[in-house]
Amino acid sequence: MSLRRSAELAAVVALAATCSSRAQSPPSSAPAAPVAALSQNPPTQTAPPAQPGIVPVPGAPTSFVGLVKHARASVVNIHSTAIIRQQPVAVFPFGEDSPFYQLVQPPEQRAQSLGTGFVVSADGDIITNNHVVAPEELGGRTADEITVKLDDKREFRARVLARDPATDVALLHVDARGLQPAELGDSDALEVGEWVVAIGEPYGLSSTVTAGIVSAKGRRGDELGGGRGMNHGYWDFIQTDAAINPGNSGGPLLNMRGEVVGINTAINAKAQGLAFAVPINMAKRVVADLRKYGRVQRGWLGLRPIDPHAVGLDLPTGALIGLVVPGSPAHRAGLRRGDVVLQFDGLAVDDGERLRWLSANAGVGKKVLLRVRRGEAEQDIPLVTIAQPD
Repeated sequence: MSLRRSAELAAVVALAATCSSRAQSPPSSAPAAPVAALSQNPPTQTAPPAQPGIVPVPGAPTSFVGLVKHARASVVNIHSTAIIRQQPVAVFPFGEDSPFYQLVQPPEQRAQSLGTGFVVSADGDIITNNHVVAPEELGGRTADEITVKLDDKREFRARVLARDPATDVALLHVDARGLQPAELGDSDALEVGEWVVAIGEPYGLSSTVTAGIVSAKGRRGDELGGGRGMNHGYWDFIQTDAAINPGNSGGPLLNMRGEVVGINTAINAKAQGLAFAVPINMAKRVVADLRKYGRVQRGWLGLRPIDPHAVGLDLPTGALIGLVVPGSPAHRAGLRRGDVVLQFDGLAVDDGERLRWLSANAGVGKKVLLRVRRGEAEQDIPLVTIAQPD
């Protein structure tokens, strides 16, 4: 290669290198930002707004599993069968010993009912509703056959030890040992808004569990829409929105500690989410009397309240006395017709029905203090309850 050719080639290589260097360098009109300046002022970005998390209601249970597993062993299914005999047909001139007389008689009918109960002693005592073992259709008598099925599927024939239609409570017994008694709680301490669980056999679906809250307390029988003598018994119902259906009757209403606080008893057929339970504290007193006396010992004052509206009065609270029974505790204490009972042993008396319940539930031989308004004055009158006359 000639010297001239070598010089030209060298010039081309130098020119190419210069162009490449210029292409990689930023133009002089837009100098590169110093690295330090970039690190001190990073580009800003708008962060998405924070989404609030889903927070459960304070105190709401996350599960009822443990409670149900513990309590279910104490819950039993109750099947009652009654033989209903029709009125015999008279066939003249044939008598009862005649084959023809027997031939034309109406056949016996078997009525069956379902219910629930719960064990209260290891040797076989069970609490349920009176109407489970003595349905209205039988006119107050007990069923002919009562079968109890335990949670472990064993079945026993049960007998009725005693029952109290006025509170719809019955005490049964089965010949079994080693049963798991239910834990009984304190229904007086139960508050509106508490979670509760019901276990029972609605429509024959055994071991059905429902949950809800206590929606009210102190409901009376006449607020339930009637049925089963609700207007004549002694009621102080717990109201709940836990689903209760036919077959749940007699089963336990449980608090969150798994303690029985009520006996599921009634529903309002015209409403949804309205079920009613006998408070367990009332049932405890009833069962204690049933075991000891075979009947409930109720307190009595000898007062007969009347509806104030019937005599043209508008009383916001209190029980208006319409009659004082001669020789009764109220008579001996000096109460009079027209007095208004405002309190019973410190408990407010809303009306005559509330006074009736409080006096009956006080028991026999109980010293109580009545707050009474007579005219414009108020006074405290002490007296001692006696056994309610038959």
